[in-house]
Formats: sequence, C-alpha cells, structure tokens
Amino acid sequence: MNKITKAVITAAGQGTRFLPATKNIPKELIPIINKPTIHYKVEACIKAGIKEIIIVTRFGNSAVEDYFDTAPVLENYLRSKGKDEEAEKIKKIYTSANFIFVRQDPTLPYGTGAALYSVRNLIKDESFVFGFGDDLILTDENYIQGMMNTANEENTELVLSVQNMPRETMGKWGMVDIKEGTKDVVKSFLEKPKPEEVTSTLASLGNYVLPSSIFEILDPKNLVNGEFIFQQTFPEYISRSTVRAYLTPGKFLTNGDPINYLISTVEVALSRDDVKDQFKEYLKSKIKEL
Repeated sequence: MNKITKAVITAAGQGTRFLPATKNIPKELIPIINKPTIHYKVEACIKAGIKEIIIVTRFGNSAVEDYFDTAPVLENYLRSKGKDEEAEKIKKIYTSANFIFVRQDPTLPYGTGAALYSVRNLIKDESFVFGFGDDLILTDENYIQGMMNTANEENTELVLSVQNMPRETMGKWGMVDIKEGTKDVVKSFLEKPKPEEVTSTLASLGNYVLPSSIFEILDPKNLVNGEFIFQQTFPEYISRSTVRAYLTPGKFLTNGDPINYLISTVEVALSRDDVKDQFKEYLKSKIKEL
C-alpha cells in the first residue's frame, strides 16, 4: 500500500443535544477540560505522521477553522507574559500539518456519508484515515497509527477500529463479526442491529482506514432507514476483499450527548496528573453527600 498521509475528520453535525450552546459553538469544540474533542483526534493523526488533515464543517461552524488557524495576537501576548510554553502549544497544532476545510454539501441527505462524499474530489488513488470529531480514545497508545499499521502490514484497504461493548448497548453501534479461524478478518458488518440480530459484542468505533474506491460505490441515492451512511459500502467490500478489525486499546469516549460528555470529562480528569488528585478528593466528598 502507498503511505497514508491524509485524514478526513467530520465536524458538520448540528449538535442539537447541546443546544443552546451549539447555536454558535460547534459540538466538536466543546472542551473536555481545556481541550476540544476534535483536538484529541487531530493530535492523534499528527502523531501518526498524517500530513494533511481535511476537516468537513457546515455553515455556521467557522469556529473550527479559526481554532486550527494562526493566533499571532494571542501568541505574542503569551510570550510577553513569559508564557512561552503555552504559546508553543498553540503554534504547534497548526504548524504540524496542512489543514484543509471543506463545507459539507447541504443538498446531500442526512447521514455520515454526507461528510465523506463532500471530500471525494480531494482524495486521489490512495487510502486515508476517516474519523468523527466528537469522540476520542483515551489511551497512551496511538490508535490511528495502529489502524495504519494494520492496513500496511496486512495489505488491507479497509480497517475498522473496534472494541467490545456491553451487549445492552449493541443497538447503538455498527456490529462486527470476525471470521472463524482468524484474529481480525471481518466476516460481516451490521449497522445498529436489532437485539435479536446481535451475534457479536465487537462494535465499530468512529475511526477507519478507507480506500479511495469507496467513492465508486458510495451513492447518496442509496439510503438506509432514510439516512445516507457510508457504512452501507462495507458489506460489498467484505464480499470482494479482506476487511480487518483493529482491536483498539483504551477507553472510547464521546461528547455526543450530555451524559457521555460528563463521563468523558471525568475520565479525562482522572487521567491527568495536573488535576486528578484534587478532582478525586472532590468526587469522594460528593459521593458522601449522595
């Protein structure tokens, strides 16, 4: 396989479960402590050697572009106050990759396929990373690099990031079955199955290595339950070539809704040396009050 150098990250959702905050703040920019969710995803891509990051936004989400843009006034202010380290952190993110911003085509049907289809002209004959900007994996290992390694070492065009999830949550995920006698070859994929259809606890997370050929079969006229989802292409790939599952280390977190956002904030806080001890003491005091 050719070296993977591009990543596409979606930040085009309406964020209706976070209104009124998301009226003018994209859901992907709501911070988990002091870093937005999308920042974690971009950071993982950069650490994996991705050089070009394509972020798909919608009308009204220009704040995402501003976030990954230069900030000379802020940087100069920080340096004038002797906060060079903070200034370098801001500079590092926008100088570590080439950022391209694409507006999602508003004429496309609702669904995950809309963001992907909107960048089809920017992807040539190459595989690329695709992920959602409102989730993250809390781990010291680079899961983006892990997926890319699986694709390259196994000469596999399509790789799904997966984790085992509680059976009672199965209807929320795309479910993956592994072929007998293999550790990671995908036998079947079923998007958000009904309870009686569940045959595995392996859930597909919001990270993928995809081939450019996906655009040959991704059709906005083909809807699944009224939605345009790119996962509709997976069964065809499974039938004609090898698709692999990358068992992703760490904790999958999302800010897709208020409860999961709160869970993500707690998990991240407990993983950070600068806040975890004081935060633990606070949590202990609140538990006593319950």
